[in-house]
Amino acid sequence: MNNSTPFFTKSLLCIVVLSVLTPAWAQEVSTEDDEIEIIITAGRKAQSLKETLVPSSVITREEIERTQASSTTEVLDTIPGISLKSSGGGLGKQTSVYLRGTNSGHALVLVDGVKIGSATLGTSSLQHLPLTQIERIEVVRGPRSSLYGSEAIGGVIQIFTRKGTESSKGFAPQASIAYGSNNTRQASANLAAGGYKGWFNLGVAHESSDGIDVLEFYNAYPPPDYAPVTTYENDKDGYTNNSVSLRAGYRFENQASAELSFLNAQGDTEFDGSFTNETDFRQQVINGQFKLPVGDKVDVTARLGQSRDESEQFKDGEYRSTFDTKRQTASLQADTRMGSAGKLSLGADYQNDEVDGSTDYEKTSRDNTGLFASYQNRWGSTSMDAAVRRDDNEQFGDKVTGSAALGYEWNDGLQARLSYGTAFKAPTFNDLYYPNSGNPNLSPEESANIEVGLSGQLGTQGNWSINAFQNDIDNLIAWQDTGGGVFQPQNVDEAQIRGLELAMNTQAAGWRLGANATLQQPEVAAGANEGNRLPYRAEQLLNLMADRDFGRWSMGATVHAEGDRPTSAFNSTYLGGFGTLDLRAAYQVNRNVKVGLKVKNVFDKDYQLTQHYNQEGINGMITLEYRPQ
Repeated sequence: MNNSTPFFTKSLLCIVVLSVLTPAWAQEVSTEDDEIEIIITAGRKAQSLKETLVPSSVITREEIERTQASSTTEVLDTIPGISLKSSGGGLGKQTSVYLRGTNSGHALVLVDGVKIGSATLGTSSLQHLPLTQIERIEVVRGPRSSLYGSEAIGGVIQIFTRKGTESSKGFAPQASIAYGSNNTRQASANLAAGGYKGWFNLGVAHESSDGIDVLEFYNAYPPPDYAPVTTYENDKDGYTNNSVSLRAGYRFENQASAELSFLNAQGDTEFDGSFTNETDFRQQVINGQFKLPVGDKVDVTARLGQSRDESEQFKDGEYRSTFDTKRQTASLQADTRMGSAGKLSLGADYQNDEVDGSTDYEKTSRDNTGLFASYQNRWGSTSMDAAVRRDDNEQFGDKVTGSAALGYEWNDGLQARLSYGTAFKAPTFNDLYYPNSGNPNLSPEESANIEVGLSGQLGTQGNWSINAFQNDIDNLIAWQDTGGGVFQPQNVDEAQIRGLELAMNTQAAGWRLGANATLQQPEVAAGANEGNRLPYRAEQLLNLMADRDFGRWSMGATVHAEGDRPTSAFNSTYLGGFGTLDLRAAYQVNRNVKVGLKVKNVFDKDYQLTQHYNQEGINGMITLEYRPQ
């Protein structure tokens, strides 16, 4: 049942709670000096976080190592507006990312600027992207189809692989090993080098775990959601991932630069099922780009990319099915500086998706071409950001999206923002062409988002922000019985998501302190389940973090809490809300060696993110890192 507490009453309570808890987690700006923190994803070009008019978060390599996170999804779970749904705890289990209450396919995921994901499912396997190979993570919340095209209804998640810094001299090796609960093993090695003209980073990593028995024992009914034939198997569900990454660049005498990046992660994950219980996977991304300055005001960037999402399913070692996606992308973008503060970007994107495997789809490829323009400027205290894009898709034709944002900043650093944007999500190959059930007449899902925000400074070492938004989504695709027990996807539903995000960060008495909270109402606005909450969406999300150095020692803690979540569109059953506490400590043995210990779910909380699928209880990991100075 829906909570009857008025939305804005809960919003006010959340503001009061955060005010009492002040200070907060630094996710709006992730470093102590927001003047120099750079983000690329918000405008498809480098700009300072302070210049952006859209809510954005940056997680750096330094923060990843300080929090001793063990997976990419663990890092994402600390960002405002993000909640996860996973088929059990531990490494590598299927995970959906809900960004601002939108569907799991409504977050565009990029790796080094290349779009990744499955064209059949319409989602990205973030759980398989190895954290040891990641330099930074950027998350932009709110519609960005005006720059990126399909999928960016809830926002954009961009992951950057590790890079040898241009200021490095000589070689900079690094290695780490870790061991934890459930026989979890992790090992990685990186070799970086850099100078003004050239830089590179080569990394290899291995992670594996015996896992836990992810599916709880249950009677024949009710079965787990969306898996009516899943059967319980009394065994642990393990995981293995081996990965390699390479990123290298060179700057020429005329200031032109070229860069190449490569990431490959492959392994297998186990689960419980009557038809399949093991998946072998491969995630691969290749990116090449060339940047050429034209005069002193124009930069032209050309990019070629390819991503692969490949999986083979087995039952007790016997082959069952294959689903492969190959995505080829190309882009050309010109960035022009106009006057003292104006910036104009013009660009074109091309994308070709191909699917292959054991399922005989009616069509196995489609093309999309996009043309976009964006403009930013600042006049005194007033700034603006506008973009428009036209996509021409081989399956559904043209789609035009746009966005506009206006900001005003007072002398004390207080800034107010107002923005509006539209976005869309193209139907997947499963929606369109799955044998005997696909619907080739589907239209794209569409959204319109309006947002207001306010941000300011907390003295000289902190900041805060509040963002309120309303996102209306039409033509939601749902699989429905069209008669005779035949299910087919239809554009039938509408959704309205209202939300309030709050974030603060500061330093006090040597502590890095921070928090973020999200209150949201993700509801079906029209259709058979009008008024119900969207499945697996919590209405309350909260993160609290604290870290401090004590000479050679450092310690920290993270609290993550979520409200209850319905397990189906009917809202007939709910999973209870929960809160977890993680503790961490590290000791710098000498200049080159550090030892870390992290204990997660300290109070052994019993909770589920998907009905009938267990999460890990109290668990820990010890890490030994070698980094010559």
